[in-house]
Amino acid sequence: MERIKKAENEWLGVWIAAGVVLMLLLIYLGIALFFSTHFLPGTVINGVAVSGDDIKGVEEKILQEVEKYKITLKAREGKEETLAGVDIGIVPIFDGSLEEELQKQNCLAWPAALFEETAIEVATMVDYNEEMLKNRVSRLKLMNAAVMKKPKNAQISEYSEKDMFTIVPEEDGTVIRKKKLLKSLNHAITNLQDDLSLEEEGCYKEPEITADSKELKTLRDELNHYVKTKVTYQFGEEEEVLDGGEISKWISVNDERHVEISREQIAAYVERLADTYDTAGKTKKFKTSYGKKVDIEGGDYGWRIDREKETEALAALIAEGREEVREPEYEKRANNPGRKDYGDTYVEVNLTAQHLIYYKNGQMVLESDFVSGNEAKGWSTPTGAFGLYYKERNRTLRGQGYASPVSFWMPFNGGVGFHDAKWRGSFGSDYYKQRGSHGCINLPYSAAKSLYDNIEEGCAILVYTLPGSEGATPQI
Repeated sequence: MERIKKAENEWLGVWIAAGVVLMLLLIYLGIALFFSTHFLPGTVINGVAVSGDDIKGVEEKILQEVEKYKITLKAREGKEETLAGVDIGIVPIFDGSLEEELQKQNCLAWPAALFEETAIEVATMVDYNEEMLKNRVSRLKLMNAAVMKKPKNAQISEYSEKDMFTIVPEEDGTVIRKKKLLKSLNHAITNLQDDLSLEEEGCYKEPEITADSKELKTLRDELNHYVKTKVTYQFGEEEEVLDGGEISKWISVNDERHVEISREQIAAYVERLADTYDTAGKTKKFKTSYGKKVDIEGGDYGWRIDREKETEALAALIAEGREEVREPEYEKRANNPGRKDYGDTYVEVNLTAQHLIYYKNGQMVLESDFVSGNEAKGWSTPTGAFGLYYKERNRTLRGQGYASPVSFWMPFNGGVGFHDAKWRGSFGSDYYKQRGSHGCINLPYSAAKSLYDNIEEGCAILVYTLPGSEGATPQI
């Protein structure tokens, strides 16, 4: 009996399970049958949720959406503007497309649809008047050209001492691409979207050059290569520093986006250096051995920058982006750097006193009377600052009507120079006024020899007049 009862219980369990399965199957098929005429859960058609709706229900929802439709345009700078459906002639279109979409869905897959969303776009579900839309868009405040801000390309900054040249980022602007906006609106309206982000849709005219531009970065680096140059010119105790602040003014960018350095600006800078620091040919403030100061004008002794060579050298330094402490290329040099170019080794020639003094390294080596150029005949010795050309033994000096052999010849101004004059019995006084030379400085033999033995080529010769120093004694 127990075995029979156990068997009966087992069969009862089987029948109950079968019944449950059958009931579930019937429920499943019943729901599937429902969704054969209704849209599956999670279905969205052109932005309208239509889960469980039949065709008529969907049409009613779409009609309601169309009647109250408006779309908000979200622009840059937080601005917004709204388009109403009535302003663009929006209407629903029911041409069988909904039925086609319903037939496409698999009603038997309704359980899976419970856990996912299905977005359907029907191209012909909504229509609008294109001309009305174009006209309405043209009247948008956002489309007012007067208030639109043009986009700005990324560019190279002005030079700054701290950061040199940098890249200034692009600025987006608010200029709208009308064709792109209309295209985006077409998609948004047919899908009954509530809003449209002009930024996300790419409706703005963008800058052509951005801060990520490889070409712009290369240009920045090229500019910075040049302005990192630093040249320190030394002129005795003075110095002149050329750095990026000045060089940046000489730089331009050509049509091929390459950097060009103005050779004219470099030459002009070298010219300014020469005007400031050249001493050759410029008046020299000189304190005489007689206790008074004189301005020595004329002559060509001193420093003179070789403008062409220094322009070339400076252009090469800038091209290499180098730092360097240097003195410029000179076409004329002096014995001492700076403005006191004659230093402490020079021959002081006082034409008024007819007396000279030779200082070497600050020490008096020689002083002597002399006879200078004949004043009465217009052969006066020129004043000025000169440099000794050279020195020569046993030379015959020739000119119109004379040939004078000398033992020591030391020219410093064309054909004017120091030499011995054995034919003279006296020196100094005022002999030069009536019985002077053809312009040279005539010295006693011993003085000429001493000067010759001690002086070197290039030594400064300072020739001046000092009224009131006739017969005066130098304060040595």
